[in-house]
Amino acid sequence: MNFARSGRRVVAVASGSATSARALARRVPGARAFPSSQEVADRADLVFLTVPDDAIESVASGIRWRAGAACVHCSGAGDLDILRKASRDGARVGGFHPLRMFGEPGKSFDLRGCAVAIAGPEALAKELEGLARAIRARPLRLPEGGRALYHAAANFSGAFVVALIEETVALWKVLGIAEKDALRALLPLLRGSVDNVEKLGPAGALGSVVARGDVGTIRRHLAALAKTAPESLELYRLLSLRTIPVALAKGTLSPEAAKEIGALLGGSRASPRA
Repeated sequence: MNFARSGRRVVAVASGSATSARALARRVPGARAFPSSQEVADRADLVFLTVPDDAIESVASGIRWRAGAACVHCSGAGDLDILRKASRDGARVGGFHPLRMFGEPGKSFDLRGCAVAIAGPEALAKELEGLARAIRARPLRLPEGGRALYHAAANFSGAFVVALIEETVALWKVLGIAEKDALRALLPLLRGSVDNVEKLGPAGALGSVVARGDVGTIRRHLAALAKTAPESLELYRLLSLRTIPVALAKGTLSPEAAKEIGALLGGSRASPRA
């Protein structure tokens, strides 16, 4: 959808089911649905493999690629070696990974402003960067071999944030707060945090008991969790320890207070990372 809206010609689509392929083709002007990936590869000069990561290599290996055509996977963690069969056939191989969460299957998402991790030989990489800019996304070049680390790290700002929201919802449920009420309370907090990071950077945006050096409150937090939710205690300790270097960079936490908090939390991460 994003490519079609940008004026690019989308000629063919295929999917695991004929129904979903036809549904997609109906939404993309000029596209035709085909029963197999091979038929798409036979017709398109640039083929995107948008299958689950673990299926990319087998899908790519099951296609006879035309020399000069492009086979591009959309995996965040996969390097280009998973497209070795396409490369041996003479196809150009690359990566195009939109950095955003796709929560609702079958729904189209506007990728404007989204980062897209690009990989491939220079000519193809430039072509993919042009496609990213055409849909008003932001191309991001990664060194070969670095995609797994890039993707793992992105989870800390994506999927793990969702897990942390669920952690809050579960803990508040103990207090009798319904999920819908918890989310209604938490979403403004989340949006404010993201807005502040955008304006001030991570250190400038930080506001927490660690940033304030509030040892007494941290003790109360630890006691409450130990009593009511001991399964959450280690996560609280780990995240609080990781907050110490950010608070030191912010300048609101003294080295002495950082050392005291680190000892209280049972760790030693009281100084910025090298």
